[in-house]
Amino acid sequence: MFVLTNAWSSVIRHKWRSILMLLVAGIMIFGVVFATAVSSANDKAHGEIYQAQAPIAVIRPTAAMENKLKGDDASSVKKYMTFDDYGTYAMSLQQIGVQQPQFSIGISLPMKQAGTTKAIAGKSDVSSKKTGGETTLYSYYDKDGITINPWGSFKIDQGKSLNYQGKDGKNVLVSQAFARKNNLHVGSTLTLGNPMTSDTYKLTVRGIYAYTDPAPAGHGSDAKLAKENRDNAIYAEPSVLTANNLLSDNAEGWLNPRFDVGFKLGSVDQYTAFTQAVKAMKLPKGYQVSSPTLDHYNATIKPLETLNNTMVKVRIGLYAGGGIILLLLVGFALRRRSDEIAMDMIIGVTRARVGWQFSLETLIPTVPGLLIGGIAGALCAKPLGKALAQGIATPAVSACWMAMWYSIAIVAALAVIAFLRPAFAGVPRIFETREAVDSATTGNAKADSATQSAVENANAQTNENADDDHEADAKDREDDGKPSETHDDRKTHDDNASEDDTEAQA
Repeated sequence: MFVLTNAWSSVIRHKWRSILMLLVAGIMIFGVVFATAVSSANDKAHGEIYQAQAPIAVIRPTAAMENKLKGDDASSVKKYMTFDDYGTYAMSLQQIGVQQPQFSIGISLPMKQAGTTKAIAGKSDVSSKKTGGETTLYSYYDKDGITINPWGSFKIDQGKSLNYQGKDGKNVLVSQAFARKNNLHVGSTLTLGNPMTSDTYKLTVRGIYAYTDPAPAGHGSDAKLAKENRDNAIYAEPSVLTANNLLSDNAEGWLNPRFDVGFKLGSVDQYTAFTQAVKAMKLPKGYQVSSPTLDHYNATIKPLETLNNTMVKVRIGLYAGGGIILLLLVGFALRRRSDEIAMDMIIGVTRARVGWQFSLETLIPTVPGLLIGGIAGALCAKPLGKALAQGIATPAVSACWMAMWYSIAIVAALAVIAFLRPAFAGVPRIFETREAVDSATTGNAKADSATQSAVENANAQTNENADDDHEADAKDREDDGKPSETHDDRKTHDDNASEDDTEAQA
């Protein structure tokens, strides 16, 4: 009880230092718990979750090839991959063990603006006779087609999504920008023209969409041609193409559809095997295999990866910085306490008990800090991760316990250092101080004794000299035949001698 009382009194007496130790310990463990949660979420996102993805692979032109597919040159359609070409590469799916291959098919055609419908202008527009039109009509045969859309994923802002099995032949989706320009609403009618003939088609706005991905270079407001601006893309149900006879086996010019086939795979390993198999079959020059779904996933977890790279440095800094600050505070608390240790030893307190007191002075403020910071870190890890990683949760996991143990080890090491402080206190200085005082007192006493002896010797010598003078005077008078001094003269002489002795003594 003596040890605990003394430790608590010291903590209360130095409350600001104690509060600072509590805060440093709490911040340190809070930060390392959150950093560990972020690291665990990042490892899981790049490992377990990544491997569980069901990617869709596509075969598309490279960036260099895309530049050669000029939007104002109808001969560019000859460089498109045909549906039969895709069928050839689909055979490789059986080689990698895919028993029931599944595909997502997309078709696109340029379309002219007609009637009151106007497209958003490009930076360097030319005649629709060269481009085939100012808009692009896209049609996907299932909802997965939207996930591999080359111009980015989108969501329905107003109205309804497309009915891929519908037979209406009129329903389409338009962008927010296109709808504003043409004052279109859900249920409105727009008119598009055939890229090669004067035929026009009346279509109905089923929904208005908004892109959720950033625009690729050259396909946003920086588009050279109007049809290359993704806001001029009109997404249609498959029946729109068939009902309006926009697909033909003998199509020419811009009526040649551009196919976009997605190969649905069950795992990342299958995607890797498919990529190798297709390359072994020799892709057409200027084409490559990629996975828009994996690219989108990697882009989604990029903020988490960036946050983790930052938190790795923060975690190291928290361990090092927090440990050093706590060490300095403990060292500051233990300095100039040799007299206190000596006094405790005088009254019978052992060094071990003094060491326990110093250890408690370290543990009393830091242990609550560890508890508060650890609990807060575990509770706040998930919402804090969402805020800093753009919606990706980073919940506390079992690995966070290891971070807590490291923080506890730092505090325990400081407690051990505090415990060992009395062991290295050396000889108590309080005894050295007392001996110095006694030596000084003895020296002063000896000096006073010597002074007193000197005074006494001086008095004795003076009295002896006075007696000699009396004897000499008497002898002189006898020799001269003069009468000796009277009794009164002697008395006067003695009185004078006594005064001289008093002055000498003084």
